Amino acid sequence: MGIFTKFVVAAGMAAATATGAIAQDRQYVNIGTAGIGGGYYPTGGFICNVLNKSRKANGHNIRCTVESTGGSVANMRSIQIGDLEVGIAMSAWQFHSWHGSDQFTEDGKNEDLRFLFSLHADAAHIVTRAGSGIEDFRSLEGKIVNTGNAGSGSEAQVYEMLDRYGVSADTFFKQETKLTSKEQAQALCDGKIDAFFYPTAVGAASILEATNTCDAKVISWNDDVVAAKMEEQPFVIPVVIPAGTYKGQDAEVVSWGTPATINAHADTPEEVVYYLVKAVFDDFESFKAQSPMFNAVKIETAATAGRTAPYHPGAERYFREVGLIE
Repeated sequence: MGIFTKFVVAAGMAAATATGAIAQDRQYVNIGTAGIGGGYYPTGGFICNVLNKSRKANGHNIRCTVESTGGSVANMRSIQIGDLEVGIAMSAWQFHSWHGSDQFTEDGKNEDLRFLFSLHADAAHIVTRAGSGIEDFRSLEGKIVNTGNAGSGSEAQVYEMLDRYGVSADTFFKQETKLTSKEQAQALCDGKIDAFFYPTAVGAASILEATNTCDAKVISWNDDVVAAKMEEQPFVIPVVIPAGTYKGQDAEVVSWGTPATINAHADTPEEVVYYLVKAVFDDFESFKAQSPMFNAVKIETAATAGRTAPYHPGAERYFREVGLIE
């Protein structure tokens, strides 16, 4: 074996050893989101984008991926049983998962649930066609309405509201459909459904598709039942959708919603969560610039809004370092 051959073999062995060390040091985190047509899926992508890009600057070796899921309720359940490390959920479902209430009564209290931060508010959208005669929640009676895919946060949210109105889906609606967020806009424009209910970020793709494709509109949802809900549940907030947000929307739409919260299992490594939160918050304005969904989000409230479960140690460590919490 010549000197050059020996050098190549030695260099190859060294490279293989180094590559093995790097691969061994590599960590992965997967973020559970919701349907592709809503706000959670791109939000997960935006978080992964800044985390993956921060590897060199922050000296970590974390790879972040995004998974389309059934949404808030499914994500909370997946975190509870350890099938998901990080998941996005409406603050209402974080609350119920932590307390083992409502949809999570049979699951029991999720003592492994931990809060990271919150972002945009999920506005309760009711989308219908112009001329449908639907002007408020009560006028959905006798209509064909999509309440969201089975097990989703959308479905759970509308069922809770139906109960508050003293009605049930099987008697109140002419028909209830279980289309995904990706399917519902086309179904509305094709006349297969009269309306769909969707709690999501203002400007979400599914709603833009409906309003841009056909004569669809978003109606206000702001009555005595909603007022009572906001009085009872501090994690529910009023949401105003500004005029001009959607095609043909000449006036503001008044509704309600809950902050979208980023949550993790308690066993998710502290370093992984620390660098995830750091990537988002070190340059929060640049993170927000990825989407108009985040225009109204303030850094101070993002660290605290919608939190009903304990902080994950990685998130708490970062927020204390930068003074966002004491």
